[in-house]
Amino acid sequence: MMFDLSKDWSISFAGCGFMGIYYVGATSCILERSPRLIEGASLICGASAGALMAAALTSGFPLDKCCAALMSMAKEARRHKLGPLHPTVNLLQIVQDSLLLNLPEDAHLRASGKLCVSLTRVTDGKNVLVSEFDTREELIQVLICSCFIPFYCGVFPPAYRGIRYMDGAISDNLPRCYLENTITLCPFAGESDICPRGSTLNFHEVRFNNVSIQVNMKNMQRVTNTFFPPRPEVMAEICQSGYMDALRFLQENNLINSEGPQSSLETDTPSLACCEVARKRLEASEAESEAELIPGQEEHRWLDPQLTDKLPVSIKKVFCEACKETHPAVGLLSQVTEFLRSPCPLPVESALSLPHRLRGWLGVLWDLYRQAWKDEEEDYGKRPLHRSTSLPSHLNLCVERDQDMRRCPLTPEATPDSSDTFTWNAAATAAVESDVLPLTPPPTPTFSSGSGEDVVSSPPCPGDV
Repeated sequence: MMFDLSKDWSISFAGCGFMGIYYVGATSCILERSPRLIEGASLICGASAGALMAAALTSGFPLDKCCAALMSMAKEARRHKLGPLHPTVNLLQIVQDSLLLNLPEDAHLRASGKLCVSLTRVTDGKNVLVSEFDTREELIQVLICSCFIPFYCGVFPPAYRGIRYMDGAISDNLPRCYLENTITLCPFAGESDICPRGSTLNFHEVRFNNVSIQVNMKNMQRVTNTFFPPRPEVMAEICQSGYMDALRFLQENNLINSEGPQSSLETDTPSLACCEVARKRLEASEAESEAELIPGQEEHRWLDPQLTDKLPVSIKKVFCEACKETHPAVGLLSQVTEFLRSPCPLPVESALSLPHRLRGWLGVLWDLYRQAWKDEEEDYGKRPLHRSTSLPSHLNLCVERDQDMRRCPLTPEATPDSSDTFTWNAAATAAVESDVLPLTPPPTPTFSSGSGEDVVSSPPCPGDV
């Protein structure tokens, strides 16, 4: 459909995990070619990783820092054979630390009314959209709740205003997509406005909570990359793919800003501006000479410049640095240094991380226990007290006798208060003297219906015999 700028419009980002690097390229293209598309949007929505990108656009989080944070998280996940499932990897803590470091102090004021975050309530699985944030910490907590994937990010879901939530993609992965004039972005080939181009011969697709995903091998690989991040050069290629798809959308809808930089979909001459800092660091840190390099190997061996030639220079530098860090060392000294920097074995890391995880689990369990105890106290305080009136008469006599004996003075010197009155009847006296109660059950009541109504004749009391 053609996009109409004369009406109000919204932007919605689907949840996609580490494939969120696709949004970095797409949004950098929009901000470069048609910034009014983001600045004039009435609402920017998102779920999970899409919510993080929406928060970055509404709160002033720079895209290069957003890209660097995502690459740092992917690097931490790739350090272990189990990836993000390794016991020492805490993805939510990495996200929280990055938000605390990079979000401006007035981020909640900028985001309120324009940012819409999709959450899934744990108790009933219902979708909740949050658009108002009282503090910066509350905004961060909402984003953390929207990114929590059960058992992938932990066991106990985080809470927002005393209620526990989990990944918003579970209930609505593309919030507000049904509204008219909404631009939808998704890194999976399907029917979204900005997404990879799928095969025209593919007639099979699935819909995951409002997101259309074609069934093909490329999408299967993208789903795998959602949970297990690929190599940095692959992520750079995904980012540039987002840039090109967004550029195609802008051209098809005539949204290119005439005052902005003009560029076609054809590849320009690759530029090495991204690696000026990297080249200086390489020359200063490595002791090997150019003779030690493999013959025929290019100087920019860690990243093909064509993978990032369309991206802004600031984002190029992020990928250049990330690929250089993961590139195999050439010289012997570099190999020894890389070996010393390698992570500890799995048992050692697990042992070091166990106290921290236990502390977090115990804290959550303590909160649950206090809440359950509070609810129990409230229920007990509201529970009415009733006195049983269905006991047989001879058992009622024993209860009355015990109550009267407790009210009697305990010492000879003590005298009963003038307000106390003692009432004894013959049946009670006989029961006290004998202190023996009949063991036979009372006779069964008989019913008579002479007058049309059921009348119950009660058995006689033992004292009345």
